Amino acid sequence: MSSVIKLLSDAVANQIAAGEVVQRPANAIKELLENSLDAGARKIQVLIKDGGSTLMQVIDNGKGMSETDVRLCWERHATSKIQKAEDLFHLSTYGFRGEAMASIAAVAQVEMKSRRAEDEVAQYIRIEGSEVLEQRADAAPVGTNISIKNLFYNIPARRNFLKSIAVETKHIVEEFLRQAMANPQVEFMYHNNGQLVYHFKSQSPKERVMETLGKKQGNELLTVEEDTDIVQIHGFVGAPGWAKRTRGEQYFFMNGRFIRSSYFHHAVGSAYEGLIESDAHPTYALYLQVNPEKVDVNVHPTKTEVKFEDEKHIYNLIKAAVRKSLGSFVVQPNLDLGDFDHLDAFLRQPIAPRSGATPPQWQNGTPPSTEKRNPAYNPFGDNGGGYQRSSHQDWQKVLGSVEITQSRSSSQNTPNAQIFGSPSPNENPEKDVVAGIFPLGDNYLVANVNGQLWVVDKKRTQQHIYYHEYLQQLQAQSGLSQQLLFPRTIELPPAQIPLVLDLMQELQWLGFDLSHFGGNTLIVNGVPAILSQGDEQKLIENLLEDYQNTQGDIKLGKYESMALSMARHAAQRNPIMQSLEEMQSLMQRMLSLPDYHTTLNGKTLYIEISATQLFERFQNQKFKS
Repeated sequence: MSSVIKLLSDAVANQIAAGEVVQRPANAIKELLENSLDAGARKIQVLIKDGGSTLMQVIDNGKGMSETDVRLCWERHATSKIQKAEDLFHLSTYGFRGEAMASIAAVAQVEMKSRRAEDEVAQYIRIEGSEVLEQRADAAPVGTNISIKNLFYNIPARRNFLKSIAVETKHIVEEFLRQAMANPQVEFMYHNNGQLVYHFKSQSPKERVMETLGKKQGNELLTVEEDTDIVQIHGFVGAPGWAKRTRGEQYFFMNGRFIRSSYFHHAVGSAYEGLIESDAHPTYALYLQVNPEKVDVNVHPTKTEVKFEDEKHIYNLIKAAVRKSLGSFVVQPNLDLGDFDHLDAFLRQPIAPRSGATPPQWQNGTPPSTEKRNPAYNPFGDNGGGYQRSSHQDWQKVLGSVEITQSRSSSQNTPNAQIFGSPSPNENPEKDVVAGIFPLGDNYLVANVNGQLWVVDKKRTQQHIYYHEYLQQLQAQSGLSQQLLFPRTIELPPAQIPLVLDLMQELQWLGFDLSHFGGNTLIVNGVPAILSQGDEQKLIENLLEDYQNTQGDIKLGKYESMALSMARHAAQRNPIMQSLEEMQSLMQRMLSLPDYHTTLNGKTLYIEISATQLFERFQNQKFKS
């Protein structure tokens, strides 16, 4: 009887395993960089072409490999880092699995040259699809030079899953910056399509963090230091003013290894509570030194997930250390910290803002009030006496006859309508009838639409409107730009320049008037009319970062991603006020959209309450006798 179960060949097994270790070019770069660091390299060069899909090359000056090791390192489960399972809890190296090199060789065309200091010649090897095609002696300096060409050339389905060149380049740059930040004593160089983008010389940790984050002023980068028996914490956190709406500048390193931990991120966020907005993300780079016996790094093939034995204690220590660092930046200057007798009281006290800022109302233990007051209001003045009901908050207009209809043309007189033009009407202009509207708090408005009571999320609706209007601009390839009185020159991080040049035409259609001055410098002549002038550099940086994150998280086209990114920033910079005209404009523009029920990710824009639901609610309500 023939057997049904067959033993897979090594080549097929390696290709399957590559799906866990090498999901995109950035994963291969990570493995090569870690091997270079484990080899004691003091200088590492990374060369990339076409987002890593065509070429990835890593050159180091480490200790190199012998003739036997050059061949053996490409075999599965071959490693010099550990000998037995117990060694996993005494790791002093990045790598230990012995899977990465075999996985890379299974899905790419690989060439490597390596030479030790005691050898006269280097060793050259060429592999394709796990098959060694050539091995010979060659000339090369001390160290290792590995080239990975045509990643996933033999698995077309996997290659089709790769994102655009800009997105894959972004992930490679992120991995490069993480390794550079974790090893400031090592010189790093990064070339993209033949152009030098980054060159980090050996420097202090603070200088390396500043340079990798693209910050020029270090006076608001706060030092964090805490030494305990459980964990040693050192690193840097950004001042509250550095917080961003998007993630991307949050780094945790455990024993020199970059890790992801939403739990520890929450600890840092808790330390910033009250200093930044709830939807903002602080900047930080924190290095944790933990006894290797107290952690388990063998959780996931990417080795970015780590289990800690004292996770809860480390959480509290991170929060206290960051809060202490923030306190030294924002507390009143006359606070005496000369001895440790008052340290506990200092850590427990509320954090005050910087000098010159308005003290928050919650310092005395009371939450900030959201009630809006008019200081000029006088209830005993001569302007008509007592209380009068506001005309646009009359419930009779909201729940009364639907024959009272607001004119759709009135929205054309609002500032936003002037920018985008009058909204395109629905096929049936009589379909949606608005008969009354009024605000409900700061975030919602209530309207009578077709006899139904709608409670509308203003911010979400405004962003959805902007998205469709910006998308229409991109599709029509036209947009309005507000020219600056004096053109501005801005310098972007080197990694964003290729993305800007790739999106230059689309940015123009969105209303940006930009030109490339050369190097990392752009000239800004105008910005979209709906966006207020101010910090153009921060606006463009945030837009590009948000666009990259949108392309990576949501499967959208180029136009849709850019429109969504612009909509987010426009909604942040143009909050809906409480005037009747603005709310009417918002409703009319909303009802003119092809889909005004949900956002792109399925979030509802409004809640509908019918008269029947109200009747049933009243009828089913039980009263005590």
